[in-house]
Amino acid sequence: MSPMLQFHSFLKSVFQHTAVCLFPKKRINMGINITRLSIFIFGLILLFSCSEPKPRKPINHTTGMDQSSSIAFNKRLYESEASMIQNFMKNDSLHQFIDSQHGFWYAYINKVKSDVIPVKGNSVSLQYDIWDFNGNEIYSKDEIGNVLYKVDQEEIIKGLQEGVKWMHIGEKIIFLLPSHKAYAYHGDENKIGPNMPIVVTVELLNIQN
Repeated sequence: MSPMLQFHSFLKSVFQHTAVCLFPKKRINMGINITRLSIFIFGLILLFSCSEPKPRKPINHTTGMDQSSSIAFNKRLYESEASMIQNFMKNDSLHQFIDSQHGFWYAYINKVKSDVIPVKGNSVSLQYDIWDFNGNEIYSKDEIGNVLYKVDQEEIIKGLQEGVKWMHIGEKIIFLLPSHKAYAYHGDENKIGPNMPIVVTVELLNIQN
Protein backbone atom coordinates (compact mmCIF):
# COMPACT_ATOMS: atom_id res chain seq x y z
CA MET A 1 0.00 0.00 0.00
CA SER A 2 1.31 3.43 -0.92
CA PRO A 3 2.05 6.07 1.79
CA MET A 4 -0.87 8.17 0.53
CA LEU A 5 -3.33 5.26 0.89
CA GLN A 6 -1.96 4.37 4.32
CA PHE A 7 -2.39 7.95 5.44
CA HIS A 8 -5.93 8.04 3.96
CA SER A 9 -6.89 4.86 5.82
CA PHE A 10 -5.52 6.21 9.10
CA LEU A 11 -7.43 9.49 8.78
CA LYS A 12 -10.61 7.62 7.88
CA SER A 13 -10.53 5.52 11.03
CA VAL A 14 -9.80 8.57 13.18
CA PHE A 15 -12.50 10.62 11.50
CA GLN A 16 -15.08 7.79 11.83
CA HIS A 17 -14.37 7.37 15.53
CA THR A 18 -14.59 11.09 16.16
CA ALA A 19 -17.79 11.47 14.13
CA VAL A 20 -19.52 8.64 15.98
CA CYS A 21 -18.61 10.16 19.31
CA LEU A 22 -19.71 13.65 18.38
CA PHE A 23 -22.66 12.90 16.09
CA PRO A 24 -24.03 9.45 17.03
CA LYS A 25 -27.38 9.99 15.26
CA LYS A 26 -26.12 11.74 12.12
CA ARG A 27 -24.96 9.96 9.03
CA ILE A 28 -21.83 11.41 7.53
CA ASN A 29 -20.48 10.88 4.03
CA MET A 30 -17.13 9.46 5.08
CA GLY A 31 -15.70 8.91 1.63
CA ILE A 32 -16.05 12.47 0.42
CA ASN A 33 -15.07 14.12 3.71
CA ILE A 34 -12.10 11.85 4.35
CA THR A 35 -10.80 12.29 0.81
CA ARG A 36 -11.00 16.06 1.05
CA LEU A 37 -9.43 16.11 4.49
CA SER A 38 -6.64 13.78 3.40
CA ILE A 39 -5.80 15.88 0.37
CA PHE A 40 -5.85 19.07 2.46
CA ILE A 41 -3.58 17.73 5.23
CA PHE A 42 -1.23 15.96 2.81
CA GLY A 43 -0.90 19.22 0.87
CA LEU A 44 0.05 21.05 4.07
CA ILE A 45 2.71 18.44 4.83
CA LEU A 46 4.19 18.81 1.33
CA LEU A 47 4.14 22.59 1.60
CA PHE A 48 6.06 22.73 4.87
CA SER A 49 8.45 19.92 3.97
CA CYS A 50 9.47 21.72 0.76
CA SER A 51 10.10 25.10 2.38
CA GLU A 52 13.79 25.96 2.62
CA PRO A 53 15.30 26.02 6.10
CA LYS A 54 16.71 29.34 7.22
CA PRO A 55 20.50 29.39 7.37
CA ARG A 56 21.99 29.48 10.85
CA LYS A 57 24.62 31.97 11.77
CA PRO A 58 28.04 30.38 12.27
CA ILE A 59 29.14 30.00 15.85
CA ASN A 60 32.61 31.24 16.60
CA HIS A 61 34.67 29.14 18.95
CA THR A 62 38.08 29.99 20.34
CA THR A 63 40.01 26.76 20.16
CA GLY A 64 43.21 25.69 21.80
CA MET A 65 44.85 25.70 18.37
CA ASP A 66 43.91 29.40 17.88
CA GLN A 67 45.49 30.33 21.20
CA SER A 68 48.55 28.23 20.44
CA SER A 69 48.95 29.91 17.05
CA SER A 70 48.67 33.35 18.64
CA ILE A 71 51.36 32.52 21.20
CA ALA A 72 53.64 31.19 18.48
CA PHE A 73 53.10 34.32 16.35
CA ASN A 74 53.89 36.66 19.25
CA LYS A 75 57.02 34.67 20.06
CA ARG A 76 58.27 34.91 16.45
CA LEU A 77 57.45 38.62 16.37
CA TYR A 78 59.33 39.27 19.62
CA GLU A 79 62.38 37.35 18.42
CA SER A 80 62.36 39.11 15.04
CA GLU A 81 62.12 42.58 16.57
CA ALA A 82 64.75 41.80 19.23
CA SER A 83 67.13 40.69 16.48
CA MET A 84 66.41 43.86 14.49
CA ILE A 85 67.10 46.07 17.50
CA GLN A 86 70.30 44.21 18.40
CA ASN A 87 71.61 44.60 14.84
CA PHE A 88 70.76 48.31 14.89
CA MET A 89 72.70 48.87 18.11
CA LYS A 90 75.62 46.80 16.83
CA ASN A 91 75.89 48.92 13.69
CA ASP A 92 75.59 52.24 15.55
CA SER A 93 79.07 53.13 16.78
CA LEU A 94 78.14 56.68 17.82
CA HIS A 95 75.84 55.89 20.72
CA GLN A 96 75.93 53.67 23.76
CA PHE A 97 72.54 52.09 24.21
CA ILE A 98 71.06 51.22 27.60
CA ASP A 99 68.51 48.53 28.37
CA SER A 100 65.62 50.34 30.06
CA GLN A 101 64.41 47.13 31.77
CA HIS A 102 60.98 48.14 30.46
CA GLY A 103 61.13 46.40 27.09
CA PHE A 104 63.04 49.01 25.05
CA TRP A 105 66.49 50.57 24.67
CA TYR A 106 67.72 54.15 24.62
CA ALA A 107 70.86 56.24 24.15
CA TYR A 108 71.75 59.86 24.93
CA ILE A 109 72.51 62.23 22.08
CA ASN A 110 72.75 65.15 24.49
CA LYS A 111 72.93 64.51 28.25
CA VAL A 112 72.18 67.24 30.80
CA LYS A 113 73.05 67.25 34.51
CA SER A 114 70.02 68.33 36.50
CA ASP A 115 67.92 67.25 39.45
CA VAL A 116 64.64 68.22 37.77
CA ILE A 117 62.72 65.50 35.96
CA PRO A 118 59.03 65.26 35.03
CA VAL A 119 56.66 63.66 37.52
CA LYS A 120 53.03 62.66 37.27
CA GLY A 121 50.80 65.63 36.51
CA ASN A 122 53.57 67.84 35.11
CA SER A 123 53.03 69.33 31.66
CA VAL A 124 56.02 68.79 29.40
CA SER A 125 56.84 70.24 26.01
CA LEU A 126 58.82 68.04 23.65
CA GLN A 127 59.76 67.48 20.04
CA TYR A 128 60.37 64.15 18.37
CA ASP A 129 60.75 62.49 15.02
CA ILE A 130 60.10 58.87 14.05
CA TRP A 131 62.20 56.56 11.84
CA ASP A 132 62.08 52.94 10.78
CA PHE A 133 64.98 50.58 11.40
CA ASN A 134 66.21 50.97 7.81
CA GLY A 135 66.98 54.64 8.34
CA ASN A 136 63.87 56.00 6.62
CA GLU A 137 62.17 58.97 8.23
CA ILE A 138 58.48 58.34 8.84
CA TYR A 139 57.52 61.60 10.56
CA SER A 140 59.78 64.63 10.98
CA LYS A 141 59.59 66.85 14.06
CA ASP A 142 58.24 69.60 11.81
CA GLU A 143 55.36 67.36 10.74
CA ILE A 144 54.61 66.43 14.34
CA GLY A 145 55.23 69.88 15.80
CA ASN A 146 55.71 70.69 19.47
CA VAL A 147 53.92 68.15 21.64
CA LEU A 148 52.38 69.16 24.97
CA TYR A 149 51.92 66.16 27.21
CA LYS A 150 50.61 65.82 30.77
CA VAL A 151 52.73 63.10 32.34
CA ASP A 152 50.87 59.85 33.07
CA GLN A 153 47.52 61.55 32.44
CA GLU A 154 47.38 61.71 28.64
CA GLU A 155 48.00 59.40 25.72
CA ILE A 156 51.36 59.29 23.96
CA ILE A 157 53.55 56.57 22.43
CA LYS A 158 53.75 53.90 25.13
CA GLY A 159 57.56 53.78 25.31
CA LEU A 160 57.70 57.56 25.66
CA GLN A 161 55.23 57.47 28.55
CA GLU A 162 58.00 55.81 30.53
CA GLY A 163 61.08 57.29 28.86
CA VAL A 164 60.14 60.95 29.15
CA LYS A 165 60.08 60.66 32.95
CA TRP A 166 63.85 60.07 32.95
CA MET A 167 64.66 63.16 30.90
CA HIS A 168 65.95 66.58 31.91
CA ILE A 169 65.23 69.84 30.11
CA GLY A 170 67.45 70.17 27.05
CA GLU A 171 68.23 66.45 26.80
CA LYS A 172 67.91 64.55 23.56
CA ILE A 173 67.52 60.77 23.55
CA ILE A 174 67.11 58.03 20.94
CA PHE A 175 64.52 55.41 21.88
CA LEU A 176 64.43 52.01 20.15
CA LEU A 177 60.88 50.80 20.57
CA PRO A 178 59.57 47.34 19.65
CA SER A 179 56.04 47.37 18.28
CA HIS A 180 54.36 46.61 21.61
CA LYS A 181 55.96 49.79 23.00
CA ALA A 182 55.01 51.80 19.91
CA TYR A 183 51.74 51.44 17.96
CA ALA A 184 51.24 47.69 18.53
CA TYR A 185 49.20 45.52 16.18
CA HIS A 186 47.03 48.32 14.75
CA GLY A 187 49.72 50.82 13.69
CA ASP A 188 48.81 54.50 13.48
CA GLU A 189 46.47 53.88 10.51
CA ASN A 190 48.69 56.09 8.36
CA LYS A 191 52.43 55.64 7.82
CA ILE A 192 53.19 53.20 10.62
CA GLY A 193 52.01 49.68 9.88
CA PRO A 194 50.86 46.93 12.24
CA ASN A 195 53.52 45.33 14.47
CA MET A 196 56.15 47.86 13.38
CA PRO A 197 59.12 48.71 15.63
CA ILE A 198 60.28 52.34 15.43
CA VAL A 199 63.19 54.63 16.31
CA VAL A 200 62.14 57.83 18.07
CA THR A 201 64.46 60.78 18.74
CA VAL A 202 63.07 62.97 21.54
CA GLU A 203 64.11 66.36 22.89
CA LEU A 204 62.58 67.64 26.14
CA LEU A 205 62.02 71.39 25.84
CA ASN A 206 60.30 72.33 29.07
CA ILE A 207 58.63 71.09 32.28
CA GLN A 208 55.77 72.89 33.99
CA ASN A 209 54.08 72.05 37.30
